[in-house]
Amino acid sequence: MPRRRHLCTLLLTTTLSAAAQPAPSPDSLAQVNGVLWTQQALEHGAVSMAMYRAAGAALVAAAKVPTKSAAKAGAWATLETGPASTGRKAVVMDLDETVLDNAAYSAWLAKTDQHYVEPTWQDWMALRQAKALPGALEFVKLAAKLKVDVFFITNRECVPKDADPCPALEHTRRNLLALGFERAAQPEAFMLKKQRPEWDSSDKASRRQLVAQTHQIVLLVGDDMGDFLPVAKVAALRAGTPDAETARAMTQLGKRWFVIPNPMYGSWEKAVPKDALGRLGALQGPEGW
Repeated sequence: MPRRRHLCTLLLTTTLSAAAQPAPSPDSLAQVNGVLWTQQALEHGAVSMAMYRAAGAALVAAAKVPTKSAAKAGAWATLETGPASTGRKAVVMDLDETVLDNAAYSAWLAKTDQHYVEPTWQDWMALRQAKALPGALEFVKLAAKLKVDVFFITNRECVPKDADPCPALEHTRRNLLALGFERAAQPEAFMLKKQRPEWDSSDKASRRQLVAQTHQIVLLVGDDMGDFLPVAKVAALRAGTPDAETARAMTQLGKRWFVIPNPMYGSWEKAVPKDALGRLGALQGPEGW
């Protein structure tokens, strides 16, 4: 009898606890499928691995081309070019959802019915628990073997705390080092948002331009078109009005540009309503059916 009472008490407590939790909002529920696909779908890991293998093959080919050939069409992977005076080649990579998997943070947002805000993102980075996307580590190791320098241009933001002007830099480096990314031991490999006063924008073009002053950029890897093009050109591309330069640059996809799918967030969200019901209305179904 006491055992039965204990079981009834446990069931009642569990039921009351579940009932006390507020129902998730439609906006939180709208994020679930994207996060689940990232965390659970075999296809997510498969496409990441496939893209990195393709990028690796392209990098091997690019590493064989003499730097003096940079003036030839297609030798640069970016619209931002420079003298490449050192003769070294470079790969420019994004970090979040390109090298590091932050689906756990997105899952936490959905489960707690919250939206992305910088303070919780800074707390997440401080945990240093992001995992590596499949294929990313092998690709960065290949670049080192080929003597191609990797630069991580990321919109992880420098938010000063106590005496540290950029805690995000150290947290990111240590997270990557723990995962085996030896390149992370070199702070100069990182270019974070607001790390310098002139880097106060999410537009990465000026940071790519700085790399181009000393390196020939031969490959780009990212999860957002902003990792490949200036923000203004991305907006025009999204609006269906790309200029000729952008149209030519888009031929680099699969050759020198490699995109990792990210259904959780990105600049693509600018083209759709923020609220879940608004997004439902933005869906394009078949006409006349």
